[in-house]
Amino acid sequence: MATNENVSSTVIENNDPSTDFTGTHEVQECIEGEDEAQLEVYNNNCPKPHGGYIPVNNLTLEHFPVGYHDDDLLEFTRVLCALTVRITVKYISPNRPEFLPGTKDPYPFYSSRGKKILTRGTGVAYPTFKCVAGTEGRSTCPCVECEVSGTPRDIWYQVEISTARHVIYDVSEARKSTCRLWFDDDASLDVSVVGYKLVELNPLDDNCFLFCATHDFKIHEKLEKIVSPFLHLHMKLREKYSNDDEKLMIIVSHPHGCSKQVSLGRWLNRKNVNGYTRYTYTNCTCRGSSGALVYRLGCWWPRHPHSGVNTEGINYSGKTWDLLNTPPE
Repeated sequence: MATNENVSSTVIENNDPSTDFTGTHEVQECIEGEDEAQLEVYNNNCPKPHGGYIPVNNLTLEHFPVGYHDDDLLEFTRVLCALTVRITVKYISPNRPEFLPGTKDPYPFYSSRGKKILTRGTGVAYPTFKCVAGTEGRSTCPCVECEVSGTPRDIWYQVEISTARHVIYDVSEARKSTCRLWFDDDASLDVSVVGYKLVELNPLDDNCFLFCATHDFKIHEKLEKIVSPFLHLHMKLREKYSNDDEKLMIIVSHPHGCSKQVSLGRWLNRKNVNGYTRYTYTNCTCRGSSGALVYRLGCWWPRHPHSGVNTEGINYSGKTWDLLNTPPE
């Protein structure tokens, strides 16, 4: 596990140096029309070390620290890999702010507002739902394909993707987005769902939900089979590791838009405000990792997205709740 043993872990109550949780976001900007092979150019030109990445198909118990050779932990990480998606967005919203609200920290892609620029990040899929005519007052599927079709579908499947708000800012970007599932290696089939709606949470917290649609029952069926063990294994791990001394962090992401990788690390600082938290941590990340789930072993509920790298070169997450054994009131 990649760690910095000279840096101690601390809990910061209610205030913290703002520089711990601001810096450079890690969205990968791409050239539209590039094929997957060309993504290796970004990978090869990256100045950050990549030694902490583990290809998802190579992950074994031996990659985990001594004391964590736990079959449940390995299986959970593999399930997290199966739910991790690559997000592609082909548009920059004209509504992106110049600064992170309430700060003078530049907000990503402000200078590119209204342009057709291709960017890539990461997200994680949560439960899917079968939708029929009448769902949310809709008579037909809300995806872009159905909107322009003369025969729109009246049955579709909704997939919810958790990611960072700076990856997808609003509905104009959501409707220009796709999420590729199960992109584990270069031989993976291109299986994707299309975005149509965004639940816009506070940009300062840097998390949101992207709603996607698919007409493929097999995608819905496969995701349903994966989500159930994800929830079951998370509950088991929460019980086992509620007092995790090593402060293990797990991130699965798509560095540079390439096939997904696992990185293991530990958390360094935790900001706590009324039970809501955000973290700094040592995991290996790169451009393309923005929005990936930052999984703290023993957490109440896995929701923290990877947000960026601060001025000290340390990774930091978005803000949500997980500190307590129950959600904050």
